[in-house]
Amino acid sequence: MATDIGANIVEDDLIFGFDSGYGVADNSTATRFYPGEPTVNYTSDSPTQGGWSGGIDVLDSSQKKFKCHISNFNGSPGAGWRSFTWNMNDHSGSDVTISLDFETVGPNGTMAWIMVGQTNTHTGNSSGAGQYMGYSAASEKTTKSTTSKERVTWTGTIGSTGTASQPSGHIGFTIWINNGVPSNQDAYVIVSNVQIEKKDHATPFVNGTRSSTAGLIDLKRTVNVDVSNVSFDSTGQPTFDGTNDYIYIDEGILNVSSFTVEAIVNITSTGNNNKPIFTCGDLSSTGIWFLKHRSGLGNRLVMHGWDGVNPRVDVQSTNVVPDAENTYVAATFNGTSYQLYINGVADGNAINDNAVAASNDNYIGRQGNSSTYLLGDVPVLKTYNVALSADEIQQNYNAYKKRFDL
Repeated sequence: MATDIGANIVEDDLIFGFDSGYGVADNSTATRFYPGEPTVNYTSDSPTQGGWSGGIDVLDSSQKKFKCHISNFNGSPGAGWRSFTWNMNDHSGSDVTISLDFETVGPNGTMAWIMVGQTNTHTGNSSGAGQYMGYSAASEKTTKSTTSKERVTWTGTIGSTGTASQPSGHIGFTIWINNGVPSNQDAYVIVSNVQIEKKDHATPFVNGTRSSTAGLIDLKRTVNVDVSNVSFDSTGQPTFDGTNDYIYIDEGILNVSSFTVEAIVNITSTGNNNKPIFTCGDLSSTGIWFLKHRSGLGNRLVMHGWDGVNPRVDVQSTNVVPDAENTYVAATFNGTSYQLYINGVADGNAINDNAVAASNDNYIGRQGNSSTYLLGDVPVLKTYNVALSADEIQQNYNAYKKRFDL
């Protein structure tokens, strides 16, 4: 039984694998092997401040956890507020998202508004209607009256520098404290995981930069997975646009003497071109091509390969891979026989010992060095240095079945 890469998934003889975490929980939540989409967090420990007197305490710089004060609050409803913002004017015109965890309000029994977006000061009252840079109260405010942690996000486009009181390129949040705070007392809000990104969606928190080889981690932690050439959807999941997207691994991850390649795919078949799931090597010489929808074969699953000497290997399924639907697919070679699987069921057997070649150029979503790309998603892909048995294939399929609604 696997204990690290997933319950009931075969772990012995695994060479390489990735799992983007799709379907585990909230898709935007980091997992052990998918820290999140590459990004830069532009939040520093020293935001620009405005509004009532107060300040900010840095409780944990590594988690961008702050205690935001409003000093000498007098208890008048709607009167106590302070803003905390970061200057993003150098990125004018870019999509930007701010996200944070809204944790604790104090003293006990107080209520807080938090408004996130483009603002440096706020001159309205607690209703906020028409006063907050033209945004509605419903979309820009979160009421906080408990101690449970709540995630708050806002997405917009950075404007050019505005007036001194409201520079529209400043991104941050404004807090309101209302009702019942004794006169001349401090009120506060604690926030954490504050993150400002040049994206149209939030990604899991990072303190600084998450690089193109730090976003998707090999299940064996031995090779780098480069996601600099793949797209990401609105939940931060890697996705392939069919035009120029791919994931690249520049180390050997295929044992040609015996192997298994398995994946969860959701592929949209348009046109008559190959839909490459995994390729090892280039297009014209040697390697392996694991495809859906090979030209002229419709949506059938295909494993094709060559070592440059022996006759080419060409295995194709009898049944088709469903279009635009989560599907488990696999190809195995035990030294004498190649076998394909669709949703755990054997399909497309070829008995021969013709060899394929290995390469340090491995692609997910691209056919070698060609201009043929995948349209769809590959949330899981793994290679083993043995041919998994039919029972082991079924075991892995069953482990993914509920999660991906196979």
